[in-house]
Amino acid sequence: MARHRYLRLSVLAGLPLPGLIAMSTLSWAAPTPFPVDYLTGPGPVAMATDDLTGDGVGDLAVANTGNNTLSVLLGRGDGTFRPPIIYPTGSGPSGVRAKDLDGDGRMDLAVTNRYDDTVMVLLGRGDGRFRLPVPYLAGSGPAGLRAEDLSGDDVPDLAVSNGFDGTISVLLGNGDGTFQPAVPYVSGPSPSSLGVGDFTGDGIADLAVANTANGTVSVFLSNGDGTLRGPEVYVTGPGPSGATVGKLNGDDTNDLVVTNAGNGTVSVLLGNGDGTFQPPITTISGPGPTGVETGEFNGDGRRDVAVANQGNETVSVLLGNGDGSLQLPRVYIVGPGPSAVKAGDFRADGDDRDDIAVTNSRGATVSVLLNSSGDCPP
Repeated sequence: MARHRYLRLSVLAGLPLPGLIAMSTLSWAAPTPFPVDYLTGPGPVAMATDDLTGDGVGDLAVANTGNNTLSVLLGRGDGTFRPPIIYPTGSGPSGVRAKDLDGDGRMDLAVTNRYDDTVMVLLGRGDGRFRLPVPYLAGSGPAGLRAEDLSGDDVPDLAVSNGFDGTISVLLGNGDGTFQPAVPYVSGPSPSSLGVGDFTGDGIADLAVANTANGTVSVFLSNGDGTLRGPEVYVTGPGPSGATVGKLNGDDTNDLVVTNAGNGTVSVLLGNGDGTFQPPITTISGPGPTGVETGEFNGDGRRDVAVANQGNETVSVLLGNGDGSLQLPRVYIVGPGPSAVKAGDFRADGDDRDDIAVTNSRGATVSVLLNSSGDCPP
């Protein structure tokens, strides 16, 4: 069921926060500039966006911590979504990823469960439906989750941040959708969100984790055999809560993007290409930023950033300048307690400008903002 948020948005959507200058010329539809809310389940905190059916249309998979479920909302191809299909999870689902984990060409799902110390795997049937979850022990308080090849064998592995014991865990994939026992690595206090990308140019994914309790991000480099070295620790800002990876300055080297909940900012750490990073470039985002995502929001070929702000129930869009710096945010009201934010093409229209979806953790919905590509100048 979709619900339009008209009253508040007619006044506030698309306007800058007090004291900020709106630097973008973005416009959003559904209908412009209002997001549309879709029911998921209580306490949606994490989300994956991908084509779960093979039809070329973006779908949503949402972890609902309020009733220990996973909701799958299949896209219709016009920017709208079907009612959710519900699957059971463990206790306190807090992270979700979509990836072909068994090599059959069908998208699968993995979910972390904070209160029973597991990560669960749901193998896909190829039509948007999934098999019952299979649990694996991760660490204490698993939250952040990534599914990438960390060993160079072209088989996806799982990386999990464990918020209660200050570690990350790596579960190497066997290629058939099953995983080896978790191997822990000490990261930092209260690790939360994970970013993944090749930081050294060797073709193998490396990891970065935001450590909420001490204002840092820890970087682990892959040895090529599924083991990690490090971490190297970089200062970001107070209360880092979200982390992702993208190429923000056009040099084909992955950079880090981290939200700092303690001071309402987002930091960009430019990669040097050898696994090290430069000091952060910090831009105001909004109060209580949590989730962060890179995307292409205005069609200029430069990576941009979207941030979910829990402090004022908004999502901020910060356009990239192409040199690693970001413009001041354009702000849109979404739902209560925005947490995860994802970019994707929800209309399958071939346009190169991403749409946005945001989970509303203090409610039971996900908000979808469709990018009005015709109103976004190149």
